Amino acid sequence: MARKGKSKKARLQVRRVVHVPLREVSGICLRRSRNGRMSLIAVGDRAAKIAWFSQPRSDGDQIDWHTKSIAKLSGSKLPKHDPQIEAVCADGGGRILLLQETPPRVELIDLEALEALALIDLVIEGRDEIAQAWSDPEGSRGEGVVLLRGGHLLVAKEKKPAALIEFGPPRSRSRGLVRGGALAGGARWSTKKGRHRFVALAIWLPDRTLAKTCADFSDLEIGPDGCLYLLSDKSSTIARLDDLPAGGGTAAVLNAWRLGDLDGKPKPEGLAFTAEGRAIVGLDTRKARRNLVLLEPPVAQRGRG
Repeated sequence: MARKGKSKKARLQVRRVVHVPLREVSGICLRRSRNGRMSLIAVGDRAAKIAWFSQPRSDGDQIDWHTKSIAKLSGSKLPKHDPQIEAVCADGGGRILLLQETPPRVELIDLEALEALALIDLVIEGRDEIAQAWSDPEGSRGEGVVLLRGGHLLVAKEKKPAALIEFGPPRSRSRGLVRGGALAGGARWSTKKGRHRFVALAIWLPDRTLAKTCADFSDLEIGPDGCLYLLSDKSSTIARLDDLPAGGGTAAVLNAWRLGDLDGKPKPEGLAFTAEGRAIVGLDTRKARRNLVLLEPPVAQRGRG
């Protein structure tokens, strides 16, 4: 492993290209159903719609996508057009969490019941640079999210400035994130039904090396090794991050990989991992073609440093 502050970029090559039936893919995740089968879910910020397919048994198997509109689900506030959905993640109960950039909030959705279970406004209190950017309708807000234990969330703020922010209920305490400390696989994310207000409990700004390695923050994901990974659109890079101490501070990079064959357009905006640790990246394209890639070699593996 590269020592903290000594990040060196290796290169990942495209192994397979897939067509997702969505325009402007902005987030992807893997979800395990109640029968244990894995599905990949994709969302875009052009329309309130999700697309998913069950994991094929081999790389050569046909991929059969399914799509569903989520604009008129019971309890949801998502508009049909331009919903500003920037990220998606799933818990062990088969529910998905959608992150909106504008307005800054998340919705927890039960797709089987066709219902939005919880709507959570994300608020940064105070008048510092990050709080003002977050409250500005034209400012940069959330681009990636992972589920934390205790009903908390870790959100990636894209730029001006880029930051990692832990959100939770008012008067709760920051938990931070250590390796293996995210919501456990198969666990349900804990929150009550209804409308809620979460506040920023901790903020981590990138140190000099991470800021140079990742010019912006486009998505977050927990790898099969339990580590936190960050995707950068502008830098066309995936970075493995060091532990985030409770209460905030700085975020540091441990390793970084450049995405081969993806320089310039299209923009990489969604990140997930196979069980073997290979990165899957969703691409923001105008057409619903060639917008999902599987990369190799593996970068996130259980038990590997």
